[in-house]
Amino acid sequence: MVHKKTLDSFACLMQTNRYMQDQMKDWLHKYKLTFTEYSVLQVLHQKGRQSVQQISKSVWLTSGSMTYVIDRLQEKGYLSRSDCKEDRRVVFVTITNAGKELMELISPYLLEQISTLFQQTTEEEQQLLIDILHKITQNKLTHT
Repeated sequence: MVHKKTLDSFACLMQTNRYMQDQMKDWLHKYKLTFTEYSVLQVLHQKGRQSVQQISKSVWLTSGSMTYVIDRLQEKGYLSRSDCKEDRRVVFVTITNAGKELMELISPYLLEQISTLFQQTTEEEQQLLIDILHKITQNKLTHT
C-alpha cells in the first residue's frame, strides 16, 4: 500500500517540475530558444565537440528528435556538423562562435533567475533536496 505522504511527495515533485519547466520556457523565449535547444547548446558549450549520440544521452532525447533540434540550431547559426572520418555513421556537432556568444549572454541571466527560485531556501535545505532527488533516481523501477 502506498502511503499518503508518498503520493503527496510525488504530486508536489511533479508540480514543481512543471513549474520550473514553465519558468525555463518563459526565460528562454526571450532568446527564441526552446528548453531542448538550450540543453543541446549547454552540452556543447561545456564539453566541446560531441557526437549526436553523446548529446542524445546527455539531454535524454532520441536520435530522431536530436536531428530536428540540431537542424534548427544549425539554421540559427549556433552550431555546425561534421562527419567522422573513421566512421561514416557518426556525425559530430560543434558550437559556433555565435552559439558561444549566445550562451555567454544567457548564462548570467538564467543563473540570476534560478537563484530567485531558491532564494527562500538555505544551503542545507538545497543539499537535502539534492540528496533526496539522487535517492529517487537511484531506484530502478522494474517493468512487469
